[in-house]
Amino acid sequence: MKYFIRYRSVGELLALRELKGLYGIKDPAKVIGYLLDLGLLEHGLGCYNISRNVIKCLKSGDRS
Repeated sequence: MKYFIRYRSVGELLALRELKGLYGIKDPAKVIGYLLDLGLLEHGLGCYNISRNVIKCLKSGDRS
């Protein structure tokens, strides 16, 4: 999640490549799918965006 908090909108291919190469996540597509299912990420046109609800929580300081 830290990756998507830092980079709020990331291209699909770049996200997969960086999560695997830089963060050592073996199956980044599965992790991204899980975050999408939880509503923490949104799937745009060729990109992943952190959800508006997460942004609201970050701005308000609510980390729960």
